Amino acid sequence: MPLFLTGPRGIGKSTALGKALSAFGPGAGGLVTRFDQPRETREKDLYLLPWGETDAASGVLCARVGTGRPEAYPEAFDGAGVRLLAEAAADPACRLVVIDELGFLEAEAGRFRREVLRLLTGPKPVVGVVREGLGAWADAPLGELWTVTEENRDALALRLAERLREICPQTEINPL
Repeated sequence: MPLFLTGPRGIGKSTALGKALSAFGPGAGGLVTRFDQPRETREKDLYLLPWGETDAASGVLCARVGTGRPEAYPEAFDGAGVRLLAEAAADPACRLVVIDELGFLEAEAGRFRREVLRLLTGPKPVVGVVREGLGAWADAPLGELWTVTEENRDALALRLAERLREICPQTEINPL
């Protein structure tokens, strides 16, 4: 069953997911999005990267954020996004598919959306982050939705690591 964290922008959803997955070990694959500038910077680029990568510049540009509405590049999601998710799904060493994060930017990326929906109903567990309000994913079978708040975000990583132990019992999960 899929499990997604949701909550306000900047609350710590991806941070909690990253902490929980640091205990998970090397059995996770999928994708992550990273800005090339600090979040508070007005103009920045968003990149798609393999899960675990941190250098935005090594990824594929998927959106530009500025003073107006963000400019999304659906072809990046349909290309690199689909490839990263399909590789994680096909890799026998990958026991958990990570999607960090789903929102509105990929609304026009039909191939990406179909790949995510295929994974959500497939045999491999999926964990990730979804935009508050679910955006383009309101009708998707996201499974468990956990809301991250200022009050619970610090304890949430431990709770999530414990839940991952239940979801993937064959995986050794290190203490946080």
